[in-house]
Amino acid sequence: MTDHQPVELIVLCGFLGSGKTTLLSDFLRQTQLRDTAVIVNEAGDVGIDGVLVAEAQDALDLRMLANGCVCCSLRSSLVTTVADLLDAPRPEGAPALARVILETSGLSRPGPILASLADPELSKRGLRVSVVSTLDAQLGGLRAEQFEEAAAQLAAAQKIVLTKADLVDDATLHVRVQEAQAINPLAEIVHGRERSAVVDTAFALAGEGVPSITELAAAHLGFASVGLEHQRVHVLRGEAQADISWENLSCWLDDLAGLAGEKLLRVKALVKVIDCEEPILIQGVGTTYGMPRRMSTFKSRPDVIIVITRDLSAEEISMHFEQSAVKLYPMTGIAASE
Repeated sequence: MTDHQPVELIVLCGFLGSGKTTLLSDFLRQTQLRDTAVIVNEAGDVGIDGVLVAEAQDALDLRMLANGCVCCSLRSSLVTTVADLLDAPRPEGAPALARVILETSGLSRPGPILASLADPELSKRGLRVSVVSTLDAQLGGLRAEQFEEAAAQLAAAQKIVLTKADLVDDATLHVRVQEAQAINPLAEIVHGRERSAVVDTAFALAGEGVPSITELAAAHLGFASVGLEHQRVHVLRGEAQADISWENLSCWLDDLAGLAGEKLLRVKALVKVIDCEEPILIQGVGTTYGMPRRMSTFKSRPDVIIVITRDLSAEEISMHFEQSAVKLYPMTGIAASE
């Protein structure tokens, strides 16, 4: 790899029928994307989504991962495919590869995908990975038949894109925005009546109006949601003890993952530890944590710890962590649902 900007890998999630293939196809149709490659994963032998995506952009570098779920049986294939894309020579006159979009199957959970992308073969490439998840504005996000997968997808997202907005009125769209904010207050909720603007924002690269990871952390230091609380998804705030060390913080993160298992959906923490001059930023999706980062620009800010779980409340966690270095509480400012 050369010294150009790191390639962005966008993991596009969304439950079956939520509109993610249409969103991707619309993006490819309205934009000449010589700097973009697409990987389509379908849990079946016939790649229908891949055909639709290829039809939208004739010159697209399209790779298929078929007959399996990328979050489990196809992990090694994903690593190999991404590495091949990064190493492939660019066509004559084409710009450097800037964006790879991985469209997952509707049943895929982002956590195992992100864990596979931490493979040593890829970690040295400097990929910038993000998750975009679609939410059907007509039906809402967390219906019983797809709750566990959809909850994992929405909670992992840096962006939640409301699809089919043209089929609902303003009041319903407003409720869907609130529902998305309540499920994942760390996500940018992308919505609007102008379809092309929504599509562009969904796949915008960093530096194209997308808040950086540090800006998102800063924006939620004083978080207060006006959304609707979901009965099974819990947004929790944490308070670390004043003299917490990195060892104690990392032990707490490991213990939390061990206790919650698949019920742990998302962790974002910016914490000042006594054995480091700069605060430490930690992000986790599922039970997979990214590499801790020192954040020198946030020295004067208070700690922020946000945890998103399903079917696991702050009280239940506290029962197991009575002497914990971090205490979790329900997020305040969220109105109870009807």
